Amino acid sequence: MLRHLLRFGFLVALLTLVMVTAPSDVFAQSERFEKFAETTPRAGEQAPDFTLKTLDGEIFTLSEAAANQPVVIEFGSYT
Repeated sequence: MLRHLLRFGFLVALLTLVMVTAPSDVFAQSERFEKFAETTPRAGEQAPDFTLKTLDGEIFTLSEAAANQPVVIEFGSYT
């Protein structure tokens, strides 16, 4: 009985290791990364212009805001 439990535990551990370390479509991921890297602005480049609606319902356009003052766009989590 103990031998069967040890075999089962070893099998579960082995399958878990294989699932964690197995690459999941590495080729497709690298193609997506290359496409993302080609279209993403580099450090020091000007950000592409965009327009969006604020939470107050006003329209914000990056080029209009940048004409009057420096603009810092920050993405992050504050949790």
